[in-house]
Amino acid sequence: MHELGLARNIAAIIKEHAKGRAVKEVRVAIGPLACIEKQALEFCWELVTEKTEIAGVSLGFLDAEGDTFVVRELEFMEDA
Repeated sequence: MHELGLARNIAAIIKEHAKGRAVKEVRVAIGPLACIEKQALEFCWELVTEKTEIAGVSLGFLDAEGDTFVVRELEFMEDA
């Protein structure tokens, strides 16, 4: 299940780019030839982020072409 490694990498990318800001959602673009099961990735995402500073961050999906797999967008919480 390579989705576990992908979930860990996504988490690392968020932590690197958030720079202390609260993240609401991360969206990844996945193409049909990427050989990634979205349900498995969601399951692994929950495991990887549980009890971390990014627990509760939603994982969203965007359609892409070919074998694309890329973290496309980070949505940050609005400042109160």
